[in-house]
Amino acid sequence: MTFPEPILALVAVCLPLLYPAMALRSDWRRVMRYILPVLPLPALLLASCGDPSWQLELPWLLNGGLWALDDLRRLFLLLTAVLWTVAGVYAVGYLAESHIRRFCVCWGLTLAGNLGLTVAVDIGSFYSFFALMTFAGYGLIVHEGTDEAHYAGRVYMAMAVLGEMSILAGLLLAASAADSQLLTDLPAALAQAQQRDLIIALLIAGFGVKAGLPLLHFWLPLAHPVAPTPASAVLSGAMIKAGLLGWLVTLPFGEIGLSGWGALMVAAGAVGALGAAILGVLQHRPKAVLAYSSISQMGLMVLMVGAALADPERAPVLFSVIGLYALHHGLAKGSLFLSAGVSLPASRMGQTMIWILIALPGLSLAGLPFTSGALAKLAMKAGLAEDSLSFALAGCLPPLMTAGAIATLLLVLRYLWTLSAKLETGQTPPMLTAGWLAAVAASLIAFWWMPWDLAGLVKAPVWLPAPYQIWALVWPMLIALALAGLAVLLCRNSRSAALGAKPH
Repeated sequence: MTFPEPILALVAVCLPLLYPAMALRSDWRRVMRYILPVLPLPALLLASCGDPSWQLELPWLLNGGLWALDDLRRLFLLLTAVLWTVAGVYAVGYLAESHIRRFCVCWGLTLAGNLGLTVAVDIGSFYSFFALMTFAGYGLIVHEGTDEAHYAGRVYMAMAVLGEMSILAGLLLAASAADSQLLTDLPAALAQAQQRDLIIALLIAGFGVKAGLPLLHFWLPLAHPVAPTPASAVLSGAMIKAGLLGWLVTLPFGEIGLSGWGALMVAAGAVGALGAAILGVLQHRPKAVLAYSSISQMGLMVLMVGAALADPERAPVLFSVIGLYALHHGLAKGSLFLSAGVSLPASRMGQTMIWILIALPGLSLAGLPFTSGALAKLAMKAGLAEDSLSFALAGCLPPLMTAGAIATLLLVLRYLWTLSAKLETGQTPPMLTAGWLAAVAASLIAFWWMPWDLAGLVKAPVWLPAPYQIWALVWPMLIALALAGLAVLLCRNSRSAALGAKPH
């Protein structure tokens, strides 16, 4: 079957933009609510069934627009469409009756920006959609209207403005150096630009705000706990990846070896992966733990970005691994966020099943064998193998990846611990349950339908790793379990000692 891909792309981006007009009719509130899951479907069809070689020229848009897909953008579009679809189903059952139109307008505009930046090839369209996603996302963060939500929104907006200014300045300078308005022309021109380091600094900092780079991450742990749960899922699963995509389509990967910038990104990734884990295990709210977990997981992806910057010959392979890891993390983290709103059934068997479904995506993040996380982590280890890289910090990557795997499981265990104190027995709305189960299924099942081509990094069949690979995945998890058990034991002993010290 042949799909009119350019028309489908135009529909996918423009359909959510109809929400502001629909909001003018107060009696359309229920319609806006129940078609939330429909909005990303054209994009999902485009990513899953369309031919990725299409192009759409829009000469009337800004200075001339060009939209297209390649293998990398298709992967990010698939992640975005799947996550916004399941979160939309969840939102139908989650939303209260108040302020539905306001939420739907912000949801639609943010979705349009998230989809548009993924298919945009010209600089004007890309930046416009990125800014639309960023500023419309403010409405999702402050939707609950609490003092804490407004404070988080102010921090988010301050960081967003600084990030957008850096991105705009970097893109304008890069476009001037390339004498082109196409993102595809920027990397080669940037490699030879006189102001190369300044442009790279602006782009790394600007996109780093969205990607949760250390010292630019402050909005994430504030925004996630206060935002509505479906908004938290798309913020962490899809929108945070927009910063990662921004790096991948603008920086001079494969054009020139930038050992200094590569080392800086590796160091930033290490700080993010391990520092966020330390802060995350100290949190007491489930979604705050997941926010720091997202920063930690993005730190592992930043390690790969740094390696690709430093070693141009390895960059094409690492691009494939980064895309794979982003898809795996987005689907798993989205399902974990959505699990924060479910209720437990009355029966013990039902509760056990719910907890298994909650835990599986988290264990996948930690690299549980025979899951998508196992494939992603094996591919990352092969892509960052010391003997395949040629820059100064390459020897630091294996221990950093091991420490990152331990940190990931510790954060997952902390999330399950804090969630166990929050979940209550009750009836979960059917649409909320359907959205969460769809997210879990996407994380555990749909991932394997992808025709992975990772340049031989992971041997087929991908679901059956070799025994030595299984052990490489398991032993960091055993260390994390031992550390978690030790922490629980110390807490119990200190609590007993405190109780024993009280006068009777």
